[in-house]
Amino acid sequence: MKNNLFLDKNQIIQASITNLVQFAKSHGYTLKNGGRRALHAKHSGGLYFFKDSNKYYHFSTDTHGGPIDFVMQFWNMSFKEAVAFLLGSEIPRFTPLPYSPQTAGQLILPDKASNYRRVAWYLVHVRGIDPEIMSHLMHEKKLFQQSKTGNCVFVGYDQDGVPKYCSMRGCNPNRPFKQDREYSNKSYPFHISPRHISQRVYVCESPIDAMSHATLTKLNGLDWRADHRISLGCLSDHALERFLSQHTINEIIFCLDNDYNATYRDGSPAPNWGQEAAFKFAHKYDELGYRTSIQTPHNKDFNVDLVSMRQPITEEKSPIHEEDCDYEL
Repeated sequence: MKNNLFLDKNQIIQASITNLVQFAKSHGYTLKNGGRRALHAKHSGGLYFFKDSNKYYHFSTDTHGGPIDFVMQFWNMSFKEAVAFLLGSEIPRFTPLPYSPQTAGQLILPDKASNYRRVAWYLVHVRGIDPEIMSHLMHEKKLFQQSKTGNCVFVGYDQDGVPKYCSMRGCNPNRPFKQDREYSNKSYPFHISPRHISQRVYVCESPIDAMSHATLTKLNGLDWRADHRISLGCLSDHALERFLSQHTINEIIFCLDNDYNATYRDGSPAPNWGQEAAFKFAHKYDELGYRTSIQTPHNKDFNVDLVSMRQPITEEKSPIHEEDCDYEL
């Protein structure tokens, strides 16, 4: 397939309206009912096809789109190759890329900064996280500041204390940045552990969501270290599966995002991904014998809820700037 293939507008339109469900079936995907509007592909890492919109969403890689996007993602093709493939041009039949939750290679954590000033400012004064919770996670080496960039670094460990998961987030509110470290394995959760033995776990999407949920618990006068909290790093439950295999748990509370305003790249309405995943997981683990429930944030996520709660208090005080903070361990 030549990359200099000329494609006219009509060909691109024709490729983009390919029936994605039928296309997936014809290329070996086994589909089953995944809800009122969706079909779920078995053994796919959370791959869903939506009949009404002719789009897909893959929870494990957080990718979505129409037929062309689907072929580009799962057949590893360029845009032109994907269009030609959908139109049935004479090109090699690529085998779809297999889903693999394990990533080969060794995770190497980024270098730590000499202080935690920027991370402390960002988490406490921008994100509203309680300083005690932040400090506790820093001392457990689950949170630190990256040298040079100043990014927040969140770390998940295996049972031997070896880092396996590393997520980085920028501290500049005006320049969002989020990235997983190379060879990071999302099946190892970021974990806020309890003070004593607990058989309850709160399941969040991101480390900041988990920290926000803990902060809201403390603000409500409850012990934020009474129970486990983990983050999935996405909307796959691989991290939860691993966590349950290593801990004695009887109750799972899903605290996933409330994506009520979600849209696709073209601006069309998308499903409420977080709540649909919460409902699906609650049903799955209920069938497995766990007590399950769902806590839905009022806003998009629990951090937005936390910031909204703290906003009136913050506005009454003089503004605090990054240079006013100096946090070292």
